[in-house]
Amino acid sequence: MPSIKTITPILGGSYYHLFNRGINKQLLFYHPGNYKYFLKLLDKHLSGYVHFLAYCLLPNHFHLVIKVKDVISFEGDDIPISSEEKVGKLVSNQLRSMFISYSMAINLQENRTGNLFDRSFKRLEITKHDYLEYAIFYTHFNPEKHGIVDNYKNYKYSSYKALDGNKKTKMDRKLVYRIFGDKEDFIHYHNAWHHEKESIIIE
Repeated sequence: MPSIKTITPILGGSYYHLFNRGINKQLLFYHPGNYKYFLKLLDKHLSGYVHFLAYCLLPNHFHLVIKVKDVISFEGDDIPISSEEKVGKLVSNQLRSMFISYSMAINLQENRTGNLFDRSFKRLEITKHDYLEYAIFYTHFNPEKHGIVDNYKNYKYSSYKALDGNKKTKMDRKLVYRIFGDKEDFIHYHNAWHHEKESIIIE
């Protein structure tokens, strides 16, 4: 696998593969509405701060690939925030708020207390273009990898259909296509790696 750099802070302008699971591998999503609520919170807390490149929500974990925006500006502000560290801190705070909001909702729904997410939240800075491409594919392939569906392209709670389609979406299609070359290259890369992964699984 191409090299990746694991760091603690999130920085403006950088690409990240974020993932986490339920504490003790417990469920994060109990009902279809939970998946939709999680996506709603992603939009609410992060859409002004990051470019969404890929996501996949599975019963007990999730994957998210993003590019943090270079500059953050708020209505009424005279000077946009462009410092890598300050932008990154804003994004980290938004992620924290999102996870707290979701945890509170699930704890209320399931009549549970305590942490919902594993404390060891993974934040991998992507510094290699080949890993960025692979991280997007891997995120989409995850439900097939775990045996949830026979073909990842049919999975409801991932961004593949949104990126492959033409309907309005919060995903940054233009940036994703540019990463791979164009839309055809995006589809070809996924098909090629899917064939490779199927061969490995069969073996």
